[in-house]
Amino acid sequence: MPQSASRIRICFVCTHSLTLTTLYKGLFPHLAKRGFEIDALVGDQEYNDFPEKHFGRFRLHIVPMQRTPSLFADFISLARMVLFFLSHRYDVIHISTPKASLLASIAARITFNGPVMFVHRRKIYELYSGRKRRFYSSIDRLICSLSSVVVPISRELGEDLVRENQCPASKLRFLANGSSNGIDVDRFQLNDKLLAAAAELRIHFGIPPGAPLLLFLGRMCKEKGADHLSGVFDRVRNIVPDVHMLVAGPDDARDPISEEARVRFETDPAIHRLGFVAEPEVLYAACDIFVFPSYFEGFGNVLLEAAAAGRPAVAFDVPGVREAIAHGVSGFLGAVRDEPCMSEHIVRLLSAAELRQSMSIAARERVVLQYRQDRIWSEIEALLRKLAN
Repeated sequence: MPQSASRIRICFVCTHSLTLTTLYKGLFPHLAKRGFEIDALVGDQEYNDFPEKHFGRFRLHIVPMQRTPSLFADFISLARMVLFFLSHRYDVIHISTPKASLLASIAARITFNGPVMFVHRRKIYELYSGRKRRFYSSIDRLICSLSSVVVPISRELGEDLVRENQCPASKLRFLANGSSNGIDVDRFQLNDKLLAAAAELRIHFGIPPGAPLLLFLGRMCKEKGADHLSGVFDRVRNIVPDVHMLVAGPDDARDPISEEARVRFETDPAIHRLGFVAEPEVLYAACDIFVFPSYFEGFGNVLLEAAAAGRPAVAFDVPGVREAIAHGVSGFLGAVRDEPCMSEHIVRLLSAAELRQSMSIAARERVVLQYRQDRIWSEIEALLRKLAN
């Protein structure tokens, strides 16, 4: 693959534009300063606000992609992607998210484009079984076979890929202790300006200054365990009657929450619903505890963000989450779907200020030591350079 003497051309490919806004912040300008020329290809135009301070100057391309399987639509998307890669040549193609990874890995191979770096974020079929699970598992196996290197964002995810014969261990590469983009620890560090904004947020929602505040941040869907929030909140409120909860994140039409939960979030005066939040720092600053009842994650970046803000987390003990939380150090883990256990951990933290403070300090120290963004970026850069040469 021919390579410019001064610039390394790289294309980031993902299905949803939201992925760019949430999972690549800061990486593009970091790479651009070090001799990379950045293109990005996404399957929609839903999100198109990419501030230059976070994303630098990059070229954005659209190849429509349908997230759910559709033989006809996927064939059209593949044909368009093949044409794109015939007219755009890259030194490395960086792929992530399932549909984009499948189409781009095939198109790159057909067009003899640059080597493919597959960032494996999660198994979308983790909760599936039988024929449906085997189908999606075979897709992962194909993508891994077409990729030059596979980068699982957690150690446990990589171990699963090898154990289930989806990827040989020789292809795996890990970025430091995990995650795909690291955490900007300075961005989430509490300061006077952030705390003042948090106080204003509380006033806006009518939350008293001293009232305990829980926070959930993530896609509003069953997979993220959002339906458990009502039950957990009720149990906590039975013991801590002045507690409030912020519920933030976009609705997910593919996996909608129950109607009961939706109505509850919209009508309970102590539960405050927000949609997508591009700058969530103020939410972490405003809350006391981060609550995350997800059934599985690739890694769980929001848990690291909460920790960087010094907020202990309570979550289910599931893949991707148990690496992001150090149980008993930066937060608590409990059995999946166990609402009483989750509630007990929350009440324990709300009732013990010293414990909450010690976990707050430990949570931030852990992120600063293990998941700093500059450390992850350095390893991404090194891997991209090795692939480009």
